[in-house]
This record gives sequence, C-alpha cells and structure tokens, in this order.
Amino acid sequence: MSRVDGAGCALCGGERFRTLFVARDRLLGRPGEFPVARCHACGLTQLRPPPSADTLAAHYPDTYYPLDAEPAAEAIDVARGLLERVADWTTRSGRTAPRVLDVGCGTGLYLHLARQQGMSARGVELSESAAAYGRERFGLDIHHGTLETAALSPGSFDVITMWHVLEHLPDPVGALRRCASALAPGGSLLIGTPNFASFEARVFGRRWYSLDAPRHLYHFTPWTLAAALQRADMQVEQIVHSTGTAGLVYSIMGDLTGVSLKLRSRPLNE
Repeated sequence: MSRVDGAGCALCGGERFRTLFVARDRLLGRPGEFPVARCHACGLTQLRPPPSADTLAAHYPDTYYPLDAEPAAEAIDVARGLLERVADWTTRSGRTAPRVLDVGCGTGLYLHLARQQGMSARGVELSESAAAYGRERFGLDIHHGTLETAALSPGSFDVITMWHVLEHLPDPVGALRRCASALAPGGSLLIGTPNFASFEARVFGRRWYSLDAPRHLYHFTPWTLAAALQRADMQVEQIVHSTGTAGLVYSIMGDLTGVSLKLRSRPLNE
C-alpha cells in the first residue's frame, strides 16, 4: 500500500511512502494505531503520519525516567558501559580531559560518572523532572529543553553522545547538523539507535519491541543513518552492532503478554 502525505520525508523530502504495518504502544499499552512506512526515495522508515504533539505527550509519562534517591544497579551498569565507549575514544584520540555533551541525558547518571573521570560534562534533556534531578542530585549543568534551545557555542565539545535519542527527534537531520556545529575539529558524535535492518526487526515486524511506537518516530538502518549523517556534513567512522539480547527478550515477552509492562524494571501502567 502506498500513500502520499503533504509533509515530506525528514531525510530526503520525498512524499511517497509504502506502509509496512501498523504498530501500537506495546510498552505502556495506551490506545492508538501508528502506521510505520518506508520512504520510496531514500528508504528511511518512519511513522506516517507523524503523531501530534498531544499524542506524544500522552505517551511520555512523568515516570519515564526513574527518580530514585539512589540509582539502581542496572542503571549504573548501563552508564558505565556508555562511559567505556567514550573512554575508548578518548584513549584513541589522545585527549585526556574531553568536553562531553550528552543529548537526551535523562537524570545525568552517565554524565556524573564521566565527570568523576575528569571529563567536562554537560547535558540536554527534554524532561523537566529528569533535568532537575540531575542538577540537584549530581550538580550537573543540564539544559532543560531541546538542542535547538540550548546555547551551544561552535566547536565547544570534543564528544557528543546520543544514546537512543535520535529516533525520538522530529527533525533528526537538523539535530545532527546542530551537533556537527558544536563539535570541535577532530571531535566525534557517538550514536546508539535500534537497527531496523536487524534480525529481530525482520522476525518480529510490528511486534518488535524496539519499534517503541509512538515514541520512536524514525527507524534507522546503517544505510539510512549514514545518509542522515552525510546530509549533516559528517561521515561514519565506525559501526558497532550490539550483541545484547534484551531487545529479543522483550520482543518475546510482548508476544507472550500482549504488552510489556516494565521500563527499567518499573511498572508504568498504574
């Protein structure tokens, strides 16, 4: 089935899309149907039509980020894993105290650990409660808002990280351009995003847990991500495929239960 929508593809501007299937919110179980379509011109998969601001607000509960007095052990392990990737880049680049910006930093746990390792750490976070937590709990410099509203001087960061954030943004190419401007010469942007060309995505289709409709507006493959970076005047240096099984486990759980009722070990359907 093909459709023509007035708003063009965020990557190439194309206006012809093929609907692959209709997804639903398998994380929270909230109502709504969200067509997932592929652009005929560039192949970027996306929600068409994109959900309204009111719809998205209803699917981002206040409890999206845990605001615990002490971070959970699982959250600490994840943050340490992210920090190891930055530390690896630091070692290879020869920079001893890199300036780090984390886009979509949540409560700032990863930035807190980065600062403990001697890095200069700043964050951008859309959730007001999560940003306030990071500022108060860890004393971090976190901008509450978006990349567009953050005051970022050109060339002011050595490393920018976007851990499972790009797929949430309404203008991914614009966000990448903003990051490119804020990077210092020789700096790097580290991106983590689900792979729509993965085995899990092909097997589970509309039941794939990482679709995370409607919060994930775009679904990248290595090729469409590289194309988005190229449009932002950046180039891919390395692609690493995760060998983790969490997505597979959660996809199977969704098939067994109809909807996964947990995010970061917290019930969200109360």
